[in-house]
Amino acid sequence: MYVHIVSFQVRKGEEITFVELQKFEENIEAKPAGLDHYHIYKDRNNVGQYYLIEYWNTKEDRENLEKTEGYKKFHELRKLALETKCETIECDMEV
Repeated sequence: MYVHIVSFQVRKGEEITFVELQKFEENIEAKPAGLDHYHIYKDRNNVGQYYLIEYWNTKEDRENLEKTEGYKKFHELRKLALETKCETIECDMEV
């Protein structure tokens, strides 16, 4: 299993927008092929810091999602709520 972790610094006052956009995308779009599940975590110590952790069957499944027009449009919308996309971490989950 491929795990994709991204940290985000959300603009002050845009925390709800960021979380709601993520939830909205999950509710209106069909689950992407290969996505097992994901979680959004809010950092307790850093205001506006969030972590998106996605669990994919393969890295290729995630790369295929990134190529879709829907993902590109969502990504552009989400950028409006962000200060920065801080760091991306890729892992393989040993089972």
